[in-house]
Amino acid sequence: MQSTVFTISFVKLLCLTLHGMTAVLAELPSPSNIRITSINMGLVLEWDPPQNHTGNLTYRSEYKWKSIRNSYRVVCLDTTALCCDFTRHLNKFGVYTFQVRAEREGETSHWVETKEFVMDEHTTLGPPSVTLVSSGANIEVSIEDPVLRISEFKEIYNHATFNITYWKEGQEKKVKRMNGIQLHEVVLELEQWTRYCFQVWVVTERFFKQSQPSNITCESTAKGKDRPWVMALGMFVVMAVSVPLVVLAFWHCYRVVSFLRPKVKLPGHFTVYLLDPQCSSILALQSSPQPDEVYHEVLPTWTQG
Repeated sequence: MQSTVFTISFVKLLCLTLHGMTAVLAELPSPSNIRITSINMGLVLEWDPPQNHTGNLTYRSEYKWKSIRNSYRVVCLDTTALCCDFTRHLNKFGVYTFQVRAEREGETSHWVETKEFVMDEHTTLGPPSVTLVSSGANIEVSIEDPVLRISEFKEIYNHATFNITYWKEGQEKKVKRMNGIQLHEVVLELEQWTRYCFQVWVVTERFFKQSQPSNITCESTAKGKDRPWVMALGMFVVMAVSVPLVVLAFWHCYRVVSFLRPKVKLPGHFTVYLLDPQCSSILALQSSPQPDEVYHEVLPTWTQG
């Protein structure tokens, strides 16, 4: 009797063990290399498929907001994609954990969970936008904050500065830096007829976050405008040179005119002679117009003998 009970118990234990082993062998492997990609307050959960496993798998992704709810909420269900975008479900100041599992025909893998993710602290800031405007030897650098996906930049990082680096094109090793710039527009006075390249970073006071660098943007300067004191000095030099030249030119003209029209007085007896009435009448006759000569044409007359 006892042997029979022992045999039945042994058979039951063996069946339970085999069932458990079968369940373990049939369990789906979990996704691997789970990771969070978050730029400018957007958040995408990514993962790789289970290792050494083939077949038509789907995935289920969920998130939990710490201090608000203790249960997970589903965002992506029955998806074959290896990612899930959680952005529109999140708060800019939220603290979250995420999890994902593989599924196939009623079978599921174990959940794979992330560490806590603090949105405003852990998100990566994208590059600022940079525009250059050249005016003479000056270049105006205009900077725009990164565009966040779920909030305005200044609502979260209201104290931010810019680090600016610039160099002459082709001279990347001679970089000049301007750190802690608070203005969105900066005007730099540079060398004339030179091409400069700029790159800018945003640095936040909160969490001391540094953004990704902006694209390298280049612009050329032209001829610069003269300063007021330079213009005044130039006018003074021109006046100092031109006035003596003008005076000298007038003096030279006066000497030439004086030479051509000398102021010499005639002797007295020439004056008396010229004022004599007889001489005056002779002079008048000489200066009077010549009378017209009148003549008549004579035609020859032929007579017959």
